[in-house]
Amino acid sequence: MPQPAKPDSPPRRNLLAQIRFPFLGVLVVGVLALVIFWSWDWFIPMVERRAGAALGRKVTLAHLHVHVGRVIRITADEVKIDEPEGFATLPPFATADHLMVGVRLWPLLGGKLDLPVIALDKPVVELNEKRDGTANYQFPASGGGGSTAMPRIGELNIDAGQLHLVHAGLRSNMRAEVHTTPGQGDVQPRIVADVRGTYTGQAIIGHFSGGALVSLADRTRPYPVDVDVRHGPTRLTLVGTVDDPLSFAGTRLRLTLAGPDMSLLYPLTGVVIPQTPAYHVAGSLDYHDGRVRFRNFEGVVGSSDLGGTLDVDPHQSVTFVDTNLHSRHVDLADLGGFFGATPGEHPSTTQQAAQEKVHQASGAVLPSTPINMPRLKATNVHLAYHGDHIENRHTPLDNIDVLADIRDGTIDVHHLNFAVGKGTLASSGTFVPQGNGMDARIRIDMEQIDLARLMQAMGHNLHGQGIIGGHIVVHGHGQSLAQIVGNGDGGITMALDDGGDISAILPDLLGLELGKALLSALGLPARTDLKCLIADMPLQDGVFHTRTMLLETGDTRTVGSGDIRFSNNTIDYKLLTHSRHFAIASFPGPLYITGPLKSPNVRPGAEIIGRAVASVLTGFVFSPVGLLPTIEGGVGKNSSCASAIREVNDNPAAGIAPHASHPGRHGAHGHGVSARQGAAASKAGASNIGPNGLSAAERARIRAVWAGKMATH
Repeated sequence: MPQPAKPDSPPRRNLLAQIRFPFLGVLVVGVLALVIFWSWDWFIPMVERRAGAALGRKVTLAHLHVHVGRVIRITADEVKIDEPEGFATLPPFATADHLMVGVRLWPLLGGKLDLPVIALDKPVVELNEKRDGTANYQFPASGGGGSTAMPRIGELNIDAGQLHLVHAGLRSNMRAEVHTTPGQGDVQPRIVADVRGTYTGQAIIGHFSGGALVSLADRTRPYPVDVDVRHGPTRLTLVGTVDDPLSFAGTRLRLTLAGPDMSLLYPLTGVVIPQTPAYHVAGSLDYHDGRVRFRNFEGVVGSSDLGGTLDVDPHQSVTFVDTNLHSRHVDLADLGGFFGATPGEHPSTTQQAAQEKVHQASGAVLPSTPINMPRLKATNVHLAYHGDHIENRHTPLDNIDVLADIRDGTIDVHHLNFAVGKGTLASSGTFVPQGNGMDARIRIDMEQIDLARLMQAMGHNLHGQGIIGGHIVVHGHGQSLAQIVGNGDGGITMALDDGGDISAILPDLLGLELGKALLSALGLPARTDLKCLIADMPLQDGVFHTRTMLLETGDTRTVGSGDIRFSNNTIDYKLLTHSRHFAIASFPGPLYITGPLKSPNVRPGAEIIGRAVASVLTGFVFSPVGLLPTIEGGVGKNSSCASAIREVNDNPAAGIAPHASHPGRHGAHGHGVSARQGAAASKAGASNIGPNGLSAAERARIRAVWAGKMATH
């Protein structure tokens, strides 16, 4: 059988060789050409388009480099991100000489993004927010509906970075120099920033040093924090560590605050605090249950110590602050800012000095600083404060206890109480925003207050057991306490029982010069024991009218009439003293107190003594009887005041007996009888008594005594 022909193998192999070797040569040459002439810059347009679409603004790169390995290193040169629409006049939003990003290859193949290093060389960032709230750092929202996992980021290296922030609404213009330092041994890498410029119109200098960005996600090593900020005259430092910076958990931070006025902390903290004297406080700062807590802080404010805890909840629509404060020793002058007065003995800032100057020029005796309505509505506050011991040379009260709330601008003072020995000075009030001011309702209750205890701080050892009791009620509207009382209605009912040495009391209560002038003008001896002082004065449209005014010593009885006008801070008042033993010639005529409340004038009025004696004293006869419940509750049922009110009907100070069967006409603010009726009732006393109720000899003696007094002043 014939065998099949065998294929011609050698010629076929030669053909394959002829084809393969030229192809491989071309491939090698092509690869070599690709390597030689390849440029990653070919991908720049694609990168710019995708980055620009993501950021909503134009992005440009000069060059792009890629180094392939287990960590792919992608480097972009001369990176520039333009400003968005509306900010074209500004420098570019961001630039960098070089931006290098490292990407781990194997996690990337598994769909995860791991960036072990990001390096920026001379980055410059320009942040700007206009007054209308539009900002160049507002980026378009991501178009994807699902959530994208954040990449793992390792080192962040910044060399010679700069940040410029301009915020028109906050009146801020700040520049920061930013860089990172590498770790060495046990020293972790750190990011450092130094800030200078203005913040809320005040100069600011700040230094921040913290752990590297990789430390934020590393819970095995606490993240270090070191912050030092000087904002105007205020200094804030924050030093310590945080176990989990992303949730602010496991904090061991020490916060220190110092400056001339706590109200200046508002731009830094967002917490509204009234004006205070110079302060220095320090405590622990942490974050728990959604609240920032300043715990166990201690320090001084003016002459007072201060400690406690302050919790801030920034997640509510209006920031809520819960404070629990305590002082061992407190000077009431340091709390003046809470009432609209200048805090401390002297102004501690230029703003306080300017407000004090305006207050002095206004002539107001009550605090006149307007309530800051916008700030009041910026924070809701619950305040609990207790001062163990009050130290002040003017008001030696024993302690102070305050409980108050501020909610949506409304101030609710549940109680503001002072202990004075066995007595209490208790006050409460509500202040509701209305228009450009506050509608206020204020009540002050005085019960069993020891006058001798009050006088100790004035340098007097007052003899006697003087007790003060009574009530003050004010309803008014205004921007300050002075305006609220100056527009207010209400009244004051007060009694002082067994007051002690009046020569020691009046100069301190009324001022040295006015007090001495009154003592001399009233003809009181150098030492006179005050038995009783009663004041019952309704308040109408800012004017305290006199319904009853009685000052009684062992030998004399002084009554008053007139008005004290807080509406314009003036006084128009008349005092008349008469001997309880009918030695009227020793106290010649009424005494007039007129002029500004801060510096009133004292002058006599001898020519109308008779008419004044009748009208003032008989007008007092009936009205005090209605005060008995208040007086007995405030100072005691067996007090000299109660006895004096009962006695005045039987033994009137003017020596003119009232006619109970012929009640007098009612005045505008109380009961009373006319001067004509009072004078007629006294005619039976002597045949030579004139129409004013005094004999010619008595009138002559009165003029002589007044002439002598005026000659000695």
